[in-house]
Amino acid sequence: MKVVIVGAGAIGLLIGSYLSEQKHEITYITRTHEQAVTLCTKGITRIQPDGETVHTKVFASTEFNQAPTDALWIIAVKYHHLSSIEPHLKSLPESTALLFTQNGLAHLQWVNQFNNHPVYIATIEHGAMKEDSSIVVHKGIGVTKIAPYIKKTNHLDFTLFESPLFHIELAEDAYGIVLRKAILNACINPITAVLQITNGELLTNSHAYFLMKTIFYEIESVFAEISQLLTFEEVKALCIKTAKNNSSMLQDRLNHRTTEIEPIVGALLQMAATRDRDLPVLRTLYHLVLAIDEIGQSHD
Repeated sequence: MKVVIVGAGAIGLLIGSYLSEQKHEITYITRTHEQAVTLCTKGITRIQPDGETVHTKVFASTEFNQAPTDALWIIAVKYHHLSSIEPHLKSLPESTALLFTQNGLAHLQWVNQFNNHPVYIATIEHGAMKEDSSIVVHKGIGVTKIAPYIKKTNHLDFTLFESPLFHIELAEDAYGIVLRKAILNACINPITAVLQITNGELLTNSHAYFLMKTIFYEIESVFAEISQLLTFEEVKALCIKTAKNNSSMLQDRLNHRTTEIEPIVGALLQMAATRDRDLPVLRTLYHLVLAIDEIGQSHD
């Protein structure tokens, strides 16, 4: 299958590495010319959880018109970068299928403007870290869940992307899988970003664990529907599976990048407000992370 991946961060590189290994034809749209040249010349190096390395070849460009439109387009940029690629996506033929991988809930409304396209939503529970422009470390094996968002008859066979370390789970409820992932992120990411601890330390630090547990049940009290989607035991299991990982929000802080606190936590707080409810503990962490973002911006 032809696949275009817009964004070559940790998740974009991880996805493209596995798909290229399975002989899918991968084209990257990168932000910088330097990364495009590196990917074209060196390909992607993936470091497996066991330390083994896998090399795959891909094509990359900064120019959207260099990518095939008779392909699946995977949009792997962060939420706050979506607006910058919007004109390019709008120029695609309506037959081009789009798969969005953003964290949080904020992108769902934004995606509605592409209702003439086949649109899919994915949530990715793998741990990944970008070591440099062409090297990605697969730090934790999880699952990629994919659901149709805007219903179309020409459903793609995403099981073609399945491999032993890159499991695909098909779902029908896009909102459900995104809400589940957003709550996982909300329980883990802000605490790790503020305290600068690994995911595993959420279980070994008694106060961090108390905060994580409090946030989960605080969210559950507002969003009763999550009882069918996620348990606190599953939150703990993810911490165990990714124990040595820095969360994506902590990675952003350490690399002086704007975090995804708004689309993940901000969106949950807004949804709670529409139900005339508040999430006070989560809101406090939200403002702490925003303060850290603001301090980082003032030092840039």
